[in-house]
Amino acid sequence: MSLSRVKILLSWCNENGVQIDPRIQVRESRNHQELADSTESSSRGSGISVYSLEDYIDCSCSLVRIPKAAILSTKSCFLSQDITSAPYGHAAHLALALALYGEILRGQDSKWFGYLQSLPRETVDIAIFWGVKDVIDFKSCVCSSRGDTVPSQSAIGDDAGNVGVTCSNAEFPESAPSLQYLDGKQARMWLSCTGAKKELNGLMDEIRQYYVFVVEPTLHAAFGRLRQVGAEHNANVVLGGGIPRLDECSNELNSVEPSLPGFCHAYSLVSSRAFLVDAYHGLAMVPIADA
Repeated sequence: MSLSRVKILLSWCNENGVQIDPRIQVRESRNHQELADSTESSSRGSGISVYSLEDYIDCSCSLVRIPKAAILSTKSCFLSQDITSAPYGHAAHLALALALYGEILRGQDSKWFGYLQSLPRETVDIAIFWGVKDVIDFKSCVCSSRGDTVPSQSAIGDDAGNVGVTCSNAEFPESAPSLQYLDGKQARMWLSCTGAKKELNGLMDEIRQYYVFVVEPTLHAAFGRLRQVGAEHNANVVLGGGIPRLDECSNELNSVEPSLPGFCHAYSLVSSRAFLVDAYHGLAMVPIADA
C-alpha cells in the first residue's frame, strides 16, 4: 500500500470526525512474507497498522474517537433496506460481508471509499478458505476477486466443492496464488481427523448458498436501481438544456458484476476485522479500530 493510500485514509477520517491521538501513527504495514525476507518484494497488500510514537502511553487514555456514523454495518450501508441483519453468529458474518461487498463494488461512490481503499486487496488467509480454489485468483484459471464475473450457475460448485473453471494442479502457474492454494490444501489435511474439517466444510457451503440466493439477486437489484436513477438524472439534465459533465455521462456501474471470489474477499475481511459494536449496529467494520 502506497503512502498516498494512507493519506487518503487519514483525510477520510478527518472528514468523518474520526479523531486520532497524535501519540500514535497510522502507516503501511508489511505482510509476513516481506517481514520474513526483506530482500523479496511482494505485491500482496496487507493493509495498515497502528504504531506508538512514545515508549509509554497510559492505559486510561482514549487513543481514537470514532463516531458511530463512521462505522460500516448492515444498518448504515447503502443496502440497509435490502439486507436481513442478524444479531450474531454466522448469519451476522454473511450479512455484514454483503454490506461490505456492496460498498466495495460502489468504488469511489461509496461513503466509506477512503477507508475501504486502505484494506487488504487479497482474500485474508483464514482457515475456511484453505485449499478452496474458488476464492483464490489464479488469473487464467479462475476469476479475480476484484470485479471479474463468476457465472452464477457454477457458483454452488461441483461435487468436489470447486467453483468456476476446473483446472488440474499441472495447469497452475508457479505463482503466489497457486502456492497459496497448494499450501492451504496441505494445511487443510491436518484438519482431516478433527471436528474442525466438518464445520469448515459446512460454513463454505453456507457461503456459496448465501452468495447464489441472496448476494447476487440483492446486488443486481440494488445496482439496477442506481443505474435507473443515474439515467433519469442525465435525461433531466439534457432536457433542461444543460450539457452533462463527463462524469455524469459515464456510468461505471454498468461494468459492476458481483463474483463469488469477490464476496469471499469481503467475508474474509469481516471475519478478521469486524466486532460487535452495540445492539443496533451489531457486527460492524470500525475504521482504525480494526487495524
